[in-house]
Amino acid sequence: MTGRARQWRRRALRGAAAALLLAVTACLGWEGALRWIPYRTPPRRPAAATIVEDAAGKDLAAFISSEDTWCFPLKSEELSPWLKKAIVAVEDRRFYDHGGIDWQSVIGAAWADATHLHVVRGASTLTMQVQRLRDPRARTWWNKADQAFRAAQLDRRESKDALLAEYLNAAPFGGNVVGAGAAAWRYFGKRCADLSLAQAALLAGLPQSPNRLRPDRHPEAAIERRHLVLLAMRGTGAISAQQFAVADGEPVDARWLPLPQRENQRAYGALPALAGLKATHPGERVRTTLDPRVQPAAYALAKAQVAALAPSGIDSAAVVVIDVPTGRLLGTVSISQRADAVDLTRARRSTGSTLKPFIYAAAFDEGVLSPQDKLTDAPKSWTGYVPVNFDREFHGTMSAADALAQSRNIPAMTLLAKTGEDAALAAMSAAGVRSPGRSNRAYGLALAIGGAEASPLELAEGYATLARGGQHLGLSLLPGDPREARRALPEEVAGETLACLADPARTRAVDGGGAAAALGAAWKTGTSSDLKDAWCAAVTPRIAVVVWLGNAGGQASPALVGVEAAAPLALQILGAVDSAPPGAAWQLATAGGPVKVLSPQRERLAVVSPREGQNIYLEGPTRVLLKASGGTGPTRWWFANGALLATTPAALPATWQPTPGTYTLRLVDNAGAASTVQVRVR
Repeated sequence: MTGRARQWRRRALRGAAAALLLAVTACLGWEGALRWIPYRTPPRRPAAATIVEDAAGKDLAAFISSEDTWCFPLKSEELSPWLKKAIVAVEDRRFYDHGGIDWQSVIGAAWADATHLHVVRGASTLTMQVQRLRDPRARTWWNKADQAFRAAQLDRRESKDALLAEYLNAAPFGGNVVGAGAAAWRYFGKRCADLSLAQAALLAGLPQSPNRLRPDRHPEAAIERRHLVLLAMRGTGAISAQQFAVADGEPVDARWLPLPQRENQRAYGALPALAGLKATHPGERVRTTLDPRVQPAAYALAKAQVAALAPSGIDSAAVVVIDVPTGRLLGTVSISQRADAVDLTRARRSTGSTLKPFIYAAAFDEGVLSPQDKLTDAPKSWTGYVPVNFDREFHGTMSAADALAQSRNIPAMTLLAKTGEDAALAAMSAAGVRSPGRSNRAYGLALAIGGAEASPLELAEGYATLARGGQHLGLSLLPGDPREARRALPEEVAGETLACLADPARTRAVDGGGAAAALGAAWKTGTSSDLKDAWCAAVTPRIAVVVWLGNAGGQASPALVGVEAAAPLALQILGAVDSAPPGAAWQLATAGGPVKVLSPQRERLAVVSPREGQNIYLEGPTRVLLKASGGTGPTRWWFANGALLATTPAALPATWQPTPGTYTLRLVDNAGAASTVQVRVR
């Protein structure tokens, strides 16, 4: 070998050694940089939507995130296996083989860009895209280089499955849909794990250009992109030729669907009651106590009743169903055509006669009377106030149990006058009906006939307390809500109160009440005096149901009568959801002593003038003398065709100035005795 050859050989060896040293130094520097330069970029976790589940863990409702996006983050095992394979095939086929940077793609992209003198292809990996989602920056060469370096660091910090899940949870999928979990619901109405191969391939193609490829708006572009994804999957061996052919031939069935997709798209009427969970549990998956059997059943029955009453101008309903032993909310329904976002179960309305059982319970508790004792249903006045019953009739002396069951106003007001408003309000508040006591209003005797307002939730809590034997337990929508039981009423008082309302014959007389009658249900209706509210509360020892019917705007309707509109619905719901075997629920306690009669015995009462069938001829202004004989008590009430004419002392007559027509004159005394005559005025 010549000297020149040896010289060139030495130079070549030095050059190779220098190159090797440079390469080793670069590798060591790269390795050292990866190890020692801190990585401080936290994972990108988009604001999640709030998902509400029923008691069985099935999705019931969803509420948009604080960033006004729909995002349902999923664990790796909850992601569709087809979607994972599709996204790897189309975005980064060597994802599982490289260390965050695909150097083979980098070299290929550099050569292609150099030969074409412009950028023709990229070399971004899924890991680099995760880094870009974590730390979005302008697309410059320096930022791209830093992104690649950080991707290499990230690949060492996270598993491949974790990186893939992070990408699929944060990638855009069109509109305000973020992540594959929300995309599966939005476009296909199903869980991500349930996507078919064709559906997964379609979603995998969207992140490249989410809005341009949105399948609900640009189905042709989406089909073309899906075809490329399926080709990539076949190229990597992820699918067979037959699977490719079947999936590629499927039509695009994507639509812009509600989130999550439910049969009625409104969570069976529970959505207004659940809306508050977005504020208290933002971005969480919340399990509720709502029963997957009770909620749809209550909604379907309430919806049918509102539809039946629609011709009478009624468009709203609220239903509350409570599990009596635990106080858990099994069903909550709000239906309103004009206020569909309003939680009607929390709206306070005139209670009608629904508070009467608590007035009687207070009286039973204080020993004022027992269910067997007698009350008088007869006209009575208090300082000029002359109330009447809903049917404008008077039934005379009757047991307290019958007076409560028949919702007679005069006995309830008489009883309230004896026990006092404070005692009645205390019994209501202890049971859970708190609004009347918190209003600082002096209701007086109107408390017995709808002068106070309460919400369906409050009434359900109160009636559940009675059904629980007087033990109060706050209502619960979430299984873990802390609650403390306390004694509100003696057990025998609660039982006797409900026994007054539990006559099976009375229950069977209501349309749809047969099943509830077999369960021994106790129930009470209510009708507001202005016919704006119809109520019914129905309970067994297991289930409490409260129904309100009306209009969210407060419009009145003659069809809003509790026993006619609300009672059939409440009893139907109770019979449908209480699966206990038939049997009596409550029994009246045996009277411990002689029955009290809280009014004098009835004596014979008669109208003396005018006479039965008398023709009265008018000659100018004429006053007709009204005279009576017999009767009990110091007062007499005179009615003409149901309208009160006069209230007089028993010994004195009254006068009446009629107009032409036919009249039924009715005379009533303090004991409820009545005498009627018909006359004609010409």
